[in-house]
Amino acid sequence: MDALSSLNEALAAAVERAAPSVVQVQGHRRAAAGIVFAPDLILAPAAALDDDSATVRTADGATHEAAVMGRAFSSGLAVARLAGANLTPLDVAPEPRVGHLAIAVGRTWSGNVMATVTHIAVIGGPLRTGRTSQIDRVLRIAQPPHGALTGGALIDGDGRALGVLTRKAIRETTVVIPGALAWAIGQQIVAGGGARQGYLGISSFPVRLPAAQRGERPQSEALLVNAVVDGSPAADAGVLVGDVIVAFDGHIVDDPEALLTMLRSDRIPRDAKLTLLRGGTVVEAPVTVRERERST
Repeated sequence: MDALSSLNEALAAAVERAAPSVVQVQGHRRAAAGIVFAPDLILAPAAALDDDSATVRTADGATHEAAVMGRAFSSGLAVARLAGANLTPLDVAPEPRVGHLAIAVGRTWSGNVMATVTHIAVIGGPLRTGRTSQIDRVLRIAQPPHGALTGGALIDGDGRALGVLTRKAIRETTVVIPGALAWAIGQQIVAGGGARQGYLGISSFPVRLPAAQRGERPQSEALLVNAVVDGSPAADAGVLVGDVIVAFDGHIVDDPEALLTMLRSDRIPRDAKLTLLRGGTVVEAPVTVRERERST
C-alpha cells in the first residue's frame, strides 16, 4: 500500500472512531454539532441550546430529547444530559503542536458526518470573549468556521479530541477550545447543578457614565436599555427604554454578560431589584426574574 493510501485509511479510521461521539443538537435555533464528553453528557454551543430541552440526533439517526443543564457564557459552551442512549464519550488527546495535522468532525443538517483535514495554525491565548471574560487557551486551525462543524470535534489521528470547534474566526482561522479545557468547563457546568437562565426581557448595550450622572458610584460603565419586551419581567417592573441599569440586587452591572451571569439561578422565579438611572434620578425597580416562555 502506498503512502497516500495508508494516510487515507488512517484518516478515515480516525473519523469512524470519533463519529459515534459527535451528535447533532438543536434548540429553537439552527442545529449544531455536539460532543459526548462524559456518560450521558453532551458539550454543545450555548447559542444552539436556548431552552431547557434540546433535540439530539445520534449517530444512528435516532432523535431524543435531552435536558439542558446549564451554560458557560464566557466560553460559549453548554451541557445537555441525554440518559439511556448508551453514548460513548470521546477521549481527550494531548495538546498538539503547531503544524500537526488534525481532522474537524461535525454533522450536516441531515445528520450525516462531515469531516475536513486541516492543521494546527496557532496555539495561544487568552482570547477575550467579553468585557470581563476570556478563554485562557485556544487553538486555531487553518480553515474558516463552517456551520456543520460548529460544536464538533477536532480530532487527532487516533480519533481523540483535540478540542471543540467554535464559530469564532480570527483572520480566516477557526477558534478551537482545547479538549482538556472544554471538558473541564463541561464538568464545572454540571457541578453547578444545572442552574437555569433567568429572563428579564430587555435588550441593552454598554455605555460610559458621565461623571455628573455617576455621582458617588465607583463604576464608569453601565447598561443602556434599548428595548423592553411587552409582558416581560422588566416591563412588569416598569423598566423603560432609555433607562440605565447600574446594579442588580446590589451588584454592579457594567456588561451584558455580567448581567446574564447574575440571572443564573436554581431558584426561578425569584424576586430581585434593579437599580436604574432615569435621567439624573436613581430608581429602584423590584423585578420577578422568570424563565423565558418556550416557543410553540
